[in-house]
Amino acid sequence: MASGRPKLLWSPEAERDLGDVYDHVAAAGSPKAATHVLISIDQACRRLIDYPHKGPSREELAPDLRSIVVHPYVIFYRPTDIAIEIVRVLHGRRDIDAIFGEP
Repeated sequence: MASGRPKLLWSPEAERDLGDVYDHVAAAGSPKAATHVLISIDQACRRLIDYPHKGPSREELAPDLRSIVVHPYVIFYRPTDIAIEIVRVLHGRRDIDAIFGEP
């Protein structure tokens, strides 16, 4: 039986995505701007602990998957009773279907 609040877990792919986001934003603007973007993403993900079903279902991509937007990034996550797994953090212009293996 689950007790307490769910934990926030980052998949290895999501951690790599965060590094890519930082590198891209830092190269286009500044390290300070990149840090601000990562903080915004982290804050949005932490809010999911209290509101795990906030984002719309993305079952068409993967079972139990949901998403939220921190413009221009889309955060894909999977809520359970014990954890909120951050699956991917992708720019909204990426081919999301191809990344998740959909035709």
